[in-house]
Amino acid sequence: MFKLKIMKKVLILLIAFSNFLIAQEVQKVEVVRTDDQISNLFDELGTNEIKLDLVDLIAFPAFDITYEKIKNPYSSFGASLFLNLTSDDGSLNWTDQFSFTPFYRFYFFNKEDYGGKGFFAEVFTKFSSYNYDVEYYNNNPDPTQPGIDYWEIVTEKSFGIAPGAGIGRKWVNKLGWTFEINIGVGRFITNAQMEDAPRPGVNIYSYRPEAIFKGGICIGKRF
Repeated sequence: MFKLKIMKKVLILLIAFSNFLIAQEVQKVEVVRTDDQISNLFDELGTNEIKLDLVDLIAFPAFDITYEKIKNPYSSFGASLFLNLTSDDGSLNWTDQFSFTPFYRFYFFNKEDYGGKGFFAEVFTKFSSYNYDVEYYNNNPDPTQPGIDYWEIVTEKSFGIAPGAGIGRKWVNKLGWTFEINIGVGRFITNAQMEDAPRPGVNIYSYRPEAIFKGGICIGKRF
């Protein structure tokens, strides 16, 4: 009987010690969200987004607003509207006055993200109305005015279409506020027209753009 009691106590101690060891083990559990769970996450924030470009607002100033529709966690589409708010072009040789730029994006992100955020690549087409300078140089300057080698600078107006591509990154917080940095380039396909010299013996230098730069720093809200 005495030995039986000792064996019971030993067994109880072994069970207690085993439970203690199990309690000390730390198990790492990896949670992988499914596409449905990711969709639910960004649906809570909304699939529509409005954002404003701060660079254009400060630099020109100009009003550059973008609407983006989150199609799914991996892609979106939308358009940007640019309106120059000043008639003074400063020292620029060409500048946009108005432009409309539709785009389509592909997002690349980790599974813990809300969707429609992270790194992205996009394709776009820019439709723009812009001003540019044309310099008319005289091959035979007036000898009575040394140092004067041109006689006129004219500001012309034009309309262009420029397809292009770009990359960027977007951050989204839990309240739906977004911060975005993007950059892209495109090329005009409508610049065949050339300026005519007003008279023989005049050289022409045109600042009509052949390529365009697209970029910005935007703050927006998803809804």
